[in-house]
Parts: sequence; structure tokens; C-alpha cells
Amino acid sequence: MKPLDLESTNPQLASRSPEQILQWAVDTFGERLAVQSSMQKSAGMIMHLISRIAPDTEIVFIDTGVHFPETLAVRDEFIQRFGVNIRTYAPSLSFEEQRLEFGRDLYKFDGEVDGPGYQKCCELRKEMPYLAAVKGRFDAVVGGLMRGEGGARGDVKTISPDPRIDAYKIYPLAFITEEEVDAYNAEHNLPAHPLYARGFTSIGCSTCTTPVAPGESRRAGRWRHIREANPELAGRDLYCGINFDDKNQTDK
Repeated sequence: MKPLDLESTNPQLASRSPEQILQWAVDTFGERLAVQSSMQKSAGMIMHLISRIAPDTEIVFIDTGVHFPETLAVRDEFIQRFGVNIRTYAPSLSFEEQRLEFGRDLYKFDGEVDGPGYQKCCELRKEMPYLAAVKGRFDAVVGGLMRGEGGARGDVKTISPDPRIDAYKIYPLAFITEEEVDAYNAEHNLPAHPLYARGFTSIGCSTCTTPVAPGESRRAGRWRHIREANPELAGRDLYCGINFDDKNQTDK
């Protein structure tokens, strides 16, 4: 991992546009740079920008085996329309094999109350395939976290170390708003995930994502069943753990 002085680099990058940050990342890390994509709208903006700046950059997509079909359709449309270099990685176990190994559907349980639970499911189906895909291959990985998402992401920095992969995570959208993302995507007519129009505001696996009601937080639809079964978690944002910054901030 190329050593960087983050105390000086972060203030410098915070005032730059997402395109300028991505150009800096390409200039700094070259072929050792990758992009992580969930196929949500923030990822769409980043994928479009990187297709213009460095189109051969690998875009890492983790197919958990239980994505909404619409998510996979967005992936395929980006490949067809923009020729982006999306590579899909999968867990070592199928969803059914995982169920048989643990004797339960992990996603239905809170591991802190009755383990193993959804945390283990996310580790197996998201975090471990991601770490295997990038560790040792890249010195920096671009992600789509934004401060405007609140919760553990409320003070995310443009660049931070991820010790799990001995590399940096770069968040070029950290200081822009959801409205700016929407405006960019509309201006460039980017593929729009259909579930946004059906009340979804944060989209993950089909087993653990629901629409949100007016007045709810944008992540209220993620692991709703876990919060409903555990009243002490009411109002708390939950995360899958694929982003080290989510885990790091939540544990503070």
C-alpha cells in the first residue's frame, strides 16, 4: 500500500469534485485501483465517471446469490451500455448450502441475541468474497459512502485505510448530496434501479430489504425484521460489514 499523509490529503480532497477525486485516485494508484459497486445510484454515478476517466478499471460486484433480479439487470445494463469492466464474485457456499451447514436461515436472526445470525450471513455472502477479490490485488478501492446517509457514515472521510485488505478506501461522493447524485444520473440518463420507484431507499439482498414509509430513515428498510424482533435496536442503523468504515464507526 502506497503510504499517504492522510492528515494533509483528506483536507485537499474534501474540496474537490467527485470527478477530480477519481482522477487523483487513478493518477495515484493506476492499475492498483478498483471500484466497489452495489449497483445503487451512488455506485452508478461512480461507474459512469470511471468509465470516462479510466475505463479498464476493475469494478468489483459481489453477487450474494439473493440479490433482487433488478440489481443484476442494472449490472448488465451498465456493461452493455458503457462497456465497464465489472467482475462478479460470489460466496463459496450457495444460499441453500449455507442453510444446510448452519441448520437455519442466518438472516432471520440477530447474532448478538441468538447466534449465528444475519451478521454471519453478511460476513459469508458479502464481506469474505469482497476481501478475497481485492486483497493483495489493489492498493485502493473506490466506494460510494456519503456523509448525507447519516448514521455511521455521517463523518466518513474521502480516504481512509482498510486494514483488512492493506489498502485504502476512497469515497469520492463523501461530501455531495443525494440530490446531486440524482441530478448527475438524470443528466447522463444512467440506468436507474427500479426499486427506488417502489419506495426502496437503500437496496441490499432481497431477504433483508424492504421499502420505507414516509418519515422513516433511508436505511429503515434494511434488516427491518431484525429491529422489529429486537426492540432495543429500534431506530438504529444496521450494516452488513462489507465497508470497514461502517464497522469502524459503529464500534466507536
